[in-house]
Amino acid sequence: MTVNPARRLLVVDDESEILAEVAGYLRRRGETVVTASSYRQGLQALEDDAVPIDILITDGRMPDGSGIELLRAAIKRPAGPHAFILMTGHFEESDLTVELQEAGVIVIHKPFSLSALHREVGAAWDTHRRDEPTVEPVHVGVGEGR
Repeated sequence: MTVNPARRLLVVDDESEILAEVAGYLRRRGETVVTASSYRQGLQALEDDAVPIDILITDGRMPDGSGIELLRAAIKRPAGPHAFILMTGHFEESDLTVELQEAGVIVIHKPFSLSALHREVGAAWDTHRRDEPTVEPVHVGVGEGR
């Protein structure tokens, strides 16, 4: 089993069986997973600064709100997730707004295999890591910089 570098995932789905399956599989793969069973619970989890989320994985349609709206709320949060996955059977990547495309939202179509979802989590994480600014150490010798 591969150990992942402390990435925290928020999985949001109103279907309890899908939520349990996805969360259980990701945990078995070494991921730290927070779950929410509704749009409202997902929003609360995103707003909880005590548990920062790296990757948001959300269902597209839920009775109390849209996964698209949850993605938009997450993108607007300065300390929010850095990567986003939309699980849907009703949406195409070409249907994403410019805002969601620029945020790099990945669309995975239902039904999907859990291994395919985990590969997308890795791809989202790798893209996020590649986009992080790198900081080069600055060495100042004796007598320099004064």
